[in-house]
Amino acid sequence: MESRDVIHHGDGGSGPSTRINGAGINTCIMHADHAAGGGDWCEAFAISDDVIALSIGDVCGHGIEKMGVMEALRDRLHVALAQGESPADALEETNRFLRAYDDDENATAIVALLDLGRRSLTFVNAGHPPPLMAGPYGATYLEFARPDVPIGVRAAIEPTTHVISVAASTLIVLYTDGVSEHEREPLKGSAELYAATVVAYALPATHPAIFLQERMALTGVNRDDAAILTVRMPLSPIARRSPSAMRRADSARAYA
Repeated sequence: MESRDVIHHGDGGSGPSTRINGAGINTCIMHADHAAGGGDWCEAFAISDDVIALSIGDVCGHGIEKMGVMEALRDRLHVALAQGESPADALEETNRFLRAYDDDENATAIVALLDLGRRSLTFVNAGHPPPLMAGPYGATYLEFARPDVPIGVRAAIEPTTHVISVAASTLIVLYTDGVSEHEREPLKGSAELYAATVVAYALPATHPAIFLQERMALTGVNRDDAAILTVRMPLSPIARRSPSAMRRADSARAYA
């Protein structure tokens, strides 16, 4: 199934705020040193009535010279997911593509499918900062003992697939290391992001990505590209849409 039209955002600051299959999707991009582009991206788009594809990534380095690689990787993942590939298969294919495209480049990425009907998140993580989830019982980083390597590092990869249950109203936060390591203190940055996410969850009327951007002091000159993608799960079960409604634009994309 082809994905819907894409909302682009690449000029830094506030990003698209939309609803996809009832879930609230928000993005935010910040460029290093106010550059016109960079190597970070995030994207969300519907691939069925129930399932939303998510991807976020960070090409090694920063600045506008990384934008071409970023666009190639983002679009490769988009096509693979839109054609029905699993997150692991999409990541493997994109790894092969990057090795052929430029074997000196590498990137971290998370590729995921959020199933709103089954209320589950299926994802793979190629060396990227772990997703963060906040709900009525607190917040947690989805960390695992043996993370997979970034794409482009090895000729072949075998990503580990993780499946997580996601309760109603849960806030999912995907981000790049330009967010959690913006002061070059990863532990401090992770703690600050955790605390800010707990507050954002408790404020459902806010634009979570912008709230996190402001709480993390990412509104000035940044040392690195940074991206935030947030998803707030709907409270009630999904209402099936008519074919005409499905043809409406239903996606969000942002990139540095």
